[in-house]
Amino acid sequence: MPYREKIRNMTLISFFTVLAIVSGKVVIPLLVIPFTLQTAVCMMTGLVLGGKRAVLAQGLYLFMGLAGLPVFSAGGGPAYLLQPSFGYLPGMMLAAGLTGWLTDQIDPLRNSLKKWLAFLINILGLFVVYLFGVGYLYVLRNIIQTQSLTLLRALQTGMLPYLLTDGVYAVVLAITAPYLRRISRPFVTDRPAATEVAS
Repeated sequence: MPYREKIRNMTLISFFTVLAIVSGKVVIPLLVIPFTLQTAVCMMTGLVLGGKRAVLAQGLYLFMGLAGLPVFSAGGGPAYLLQPSFGYLPGMMLAAGLTGWLTDQIDPLRNSLKKWLAFLINILGLFVVYLFGVGYLYVLRNIIQTQSLTLLRALQTGMLPYLLTDGVYAVVLAITAPYLRRISRPFVTDRPAATEVAS
């Protein structure tokens, strides 16, 4: 990989990692799992960066937090593993990667993504986030903290209150996704794809 391309990728990954940090600090702590902008940034990261870069950006965010930097919504460090919201973080890393990979498969040249397809991809990404988030909450409460939490209650705590806001994020990002992918094409298109566009 050429030196300039490496620098460009590092810059893009770092930028979206910063976005992840900022989105986690916009917190409305009304419930056990606080409302943040993290799922919106997760989806946008996948739609704009593609699969590999999206995983690296979200993965860097996760690594920084677990290493002790206070980048998560409630701080950081290994003890964050005991936070009821922790499961959403690896879920968002995988969701961003899946969203990015699917989008690049459907729209490799970044000029023909349909909004309804972007919406479906976002919904699939949200499913992954909830799968990990609710699943981790259930395991944490019942096995690690030896409390009693039914699966229904875990869904009521970790998913149902957020469906509306996350649904709005999915719609807004689906509407803007074609535009975001077109304007980001000069920065994130790998050389083979760029050659194909030029031809």
